[in-house]
Amino acid sequence: MFVRDELKALRGDDREARTHRVAMEEALEDCRREPRLAAVLEELLRYGEGGDFAHCPALVALFEHTGAARDILRPLIGRLTALHRAYPLAQLAFRHRSQSGTHVLQIAARRHATLSLVLQDAEASSKPPIATFVDAEQREMVLAGKASASLFAIEAEDRGRVTLSSVRTELQSGARMKCTGPRQSRLIQPSHDSLLTLRLARTAGRPGPTRRIDVRSGRIVHRASGNAADSRAELAMLLLGRMGRSDALPVLAARTRTGDAQLRWQALRQCLALDPATGLPLLERIAKDHEDPLYQAARALLAQLQRERPSLRSEPG
Repeated sequence: MFVRDELKALRGDDREARTHRVAMEEALEDCRREPRLAAVLEELLRYGEGGDFAHCPALVALFEHTGAARDILRPLIGRLTALHRAYPLAQLAFRHRSQSGTHVLQIAARRHATLSLVLQDAEASSKPPIATFVDAEQREMVLAGKASASLFAIEAEDRGRVTLSSVRTELQSGARMKCTGPRQSRLIQPSHDSLLTLRLARTAGRPGPTRRIDVRSGRIVHRASGNAADSRAELAMLLLGRMGRSDALPVLAARTRTGDAQLRWQALRQCLALDPATGLPLLERIAKDHEDPLYQAARALLAQLQRERPSLRSEPG
């Protein structure tokens, strides 16, 4: 594997990497002390702790028009861009991710709130069109570029499908969007230009599941816990199942009885995979309880198993 000399030098002596990191950290702290950005970050904390957006004047001003946002963010972005030109191998000073044409740079995070720059290009359009519904309050303002957007709201839900209402709008610099709670989302289809937005998001204190929905059919194609701790627990259960850890069956069976519905469902799936004789009675119990939030899903899965694997039967009693 070819490794550039600059990377070899950093691997052999990390003093230069430390110099880069310190320079980035100092620049970031200097910028955060700038009065206008400091006011935004102070109110981001208040908002992240549950404060009303309308009572956060610096945040309100940030999202009133693009000029205010650019004026506040330009010193920060300019300073860090200059440093990256000087130190091209330095790590980014922010959390960031890139996936399928969407690039997110998190400027700041305070409690449940985040402030981010989001760049979307033509690759961001998914086929089939999938919208992500998150238990969060999100505001976005377009800083540059043009795109079409569809705003969706869940009107009804039944057996893994939803009925959606939608409004289509055209986006350009200064346009604003807002999604409130787990029943609202949006899909953006950038034109040949990229679309740059400033996003303010606040997740619920105890967020419900995140759902990805095919907006053409209304089918829920994926569910995931909206809570980080629950996500870790769900991943751990999945890993136990993949490893064939039948010794974990008592713990998994117990998790099917109480707690978050998404975690209970994952525990049930792993019980069925590890030992159908253990998992099937648990599934049948849930499928008989009309008050259980997993009742419909359990009935559908039980019917599917009875059709596809009629040899599966729980032991009587």
